[in-house]
Amino acid sequence: MTEYNDINKPKYDDTQDDFTSVKHSVRYKKRERKIRKKRKKLSQLKSFLRFVVVVVLIVLSYFIIKMPQWYFPSDAFNHPENHIEIINNKIIPDYVIYDSIRDLKIPKRPIFLVKTKPIMKKLYKIPVIKKAYVRRYGFPARLQIIIRERVPIAIIKTDFKKPPVAFFTSDGVLVTNKRYMNIPDQNILKIITTPKDLQKNITVKKIQEIERVVKAVETYSNEKVEYIDIRKSNDVFVKIHTINIRLGVLDSTVYERIKRIYTILPQISNVDSRIKYIDLSWDKVNYLKLQKVK
Repeated sequence: MTEYNDINKPKYDDTQDDFTSVKHSVRYKKRERKIRKKRKKLSQLKSFLRFVVVVVLIVLSYFIIKMPQWYFPSDAFNHPENHIEIINNKIIPDYVIYDSIRDLKIPKRPIFLVKTKPIMKKLYKIPVIKKAYVRRYGFPARLQIIIRERVPIAIIKTDFKKPPVAFFTSDGVLVTNKRYMNIPDQNILKIITTPKDLQKNITVKKIQEIERVVKAVETYSNEKVEYIDIRKSNDVFVKIHTINIRLGVLDSTVYERIKRIYTILPQISNVDSRIKYIDLSWDKVNYLKLQKVK
């Protein structure tokens, strides 16, 4: 009985499963091919769009760069006041700066590609300029020159009523060009000399020596020196707020003589107001010079 059932029992058919599996594989591969085709088309579309965008940007950049507003006019340095702004110059007139760069050639390129070194070299030939900066601006193309001038600490005159003929700066530069004498007189030491001495004897070393004498006078008088008169080298005068002081010769003993100011000034208020000056030109001898009575 058992054998009969085993013989007549239906067997499992693997062929049907294989067929189903093949159909499923074919459909899957078709879907994959379609997806790959779509991805390929999408990738090609993206590449094309990127190419178009790049071309458009290049064309736009070209036309933007070629716009005249990016370029300095060929006559910009001949009429610089329309294209160049100067900032922070108090001593140097604008026209001096314009004249210094007038002979420069303007390259045919956008303003942001123009080199500023040639302009800087011209500016640094002006002795009053300590630092200079050049900024470039576009649309419209223009330059901004920022000046840092040397600081005057002493002005030199040959006449009380006339403008200065030279000045000395805090970093030890003596400037004698007349174009740079637009200096306010307030709070700056005045040195009075002769035109002859200005040409022959006024040097940086001489100014530094005078500066040391002035500082000594200010230290022992506790007053600001208004001017020092060196028109006579053997008879130098210093003016402080209270009175004139005769120093005489600026030799090795001058600093010892200056020290006596400290003891003399308090006594002046008790003396006749007709004092012309304090005479410190003599060694160890002080006296007061009175004005003549008319």
